[in-house]
Amino acid sequence: MAEQIFIVGGEVEPPYFIGRDEEVSRIRIDLLSRAQHNVIIGPRRIGKTSLLKNLKNSIEDEVLFVQVNCRKITHPTDFFRITTRAMVDAYEEKHRVKGLARKFSDIFRATITGATRSIAEIGGSIEHIGQIYLRFRESEVSESELIEETFAFIGNFADEIKEQIIIAFDEFQELSRFNPAIFSLFKTHMDNRPDVRYIFSGSSVALLNKVFLKPDSPLYLMAAKVRLEPIGQEAVSRYIRSRLLMQNITISDDALDTLYNYTDGFPFYFQKMGFLLYQHAILEERDFVTLEDTEVAFSTMLDEFDSEFESRYSCKFSRQQQDILKYLSAEKTRRLKEIAADMGTPSSSLTASMRDLTNTMTIDKPGEGRYGILDAVFRIWIARNILGNYE
Repeated sequence: MAEQIFIVGGEVEPPYFIGRDEEVSRIRIDLLSRAQHNVIIGPRRIGKTSLLKNLKNSIEDEVLFVQVNCRKITHPTDFFRITTRAMVDAYEEKHRVKGLARKFSDIFRATITGATRSIAEIGGSIEHIGQIYLRFRESEVSESELIEETFAFIGNFADEIKEQIIIAFDEFQELSRFNPAIFSLFKTHMDNRPDVRYIFSGSSVALLNKVFLKPDSPLYLMAAKVRLEPIGQEAVSRYIRSRLLMQNITISDDALDTLYNYTDGFPFYFQKMGFLLYQHAILEERDFVTLEDTEVAFSTMLDEFDSEFESRYSCKFSRQQQDILKYLSAEKTRRLKEIAADMGTPSSSLTASMRDLTNTMTIDKPGEGRYGILDAVFRIWIARNILGNYE
């Protein structure tokens, strides 16, 4: 089967993963030296999950790398269930212990008798934590005790397997809905277990600052912050050109420049644009991509995201925030006083909304008092569909 030219969405690995070698190397050194934990922050579609995947690939021979998707954690019991299951899955995958995860999963779905039999066959710390959950099923253990036991299991499992453990909590902001005491438990565990290192990844500046940069937080300065920036134009252009050349398709310089201006180095978007250009060239039986082709591909991409962007704009933001985004979309960056003038309101009345938009990584303040919408494609959609700016 021929190699895929582009991959849109999901976790990507080389050759589709580009421009993050420095971040992978830096975090890898932090983890293997046990020097510090890490916080990875970046807006949606910037490639946080792919970074974790490639970090895992670079380090998994030397540690047990566990990934926990916090989007699946909607209740305190999920923290136990998903974290412990992820650890067991990671161990089974690395050490090829067939059937381990299946037996462990019985504690969540089998009868008490059947679950007891399954975990007894495993033994060790996994049997102990399984027994804890069975007691929880019988209402003998509280939710808070279950969370405490989760951290105890992490340490006990590390002792048992005699292997350094790395646990990556992706979309960490989702844990903010739970009792803040969970962060104190994290601190206690992080202080006492140098053989367990944590990576916290998320897209909420407010939460990550509150958890890791606020002096009265239990996790104050407990992790080094790594902010993911867009991939640079040179790397993106080289990537797009080389991938198209695999099918003997060339692309003009102005087409590449336009592609980058539209996608602003966000991996999801330039992968999508590259695929649309490849698809169009194949269907048209052409071997050259022009500026006009890039314009058509971008319009196609906007059409595909129309429902998603409309829902995000209408449902995620207050009316004032919608107006801010509308007038901010007129240019890549604008001053607050310019936005306020367009809205016919004092700049001071926009302070709270601007702060909320910044905290959710919807907008950014790159410098010199100017603000910009971080997602360039979303910005252009707003400009065209809400502001009515088609230039």
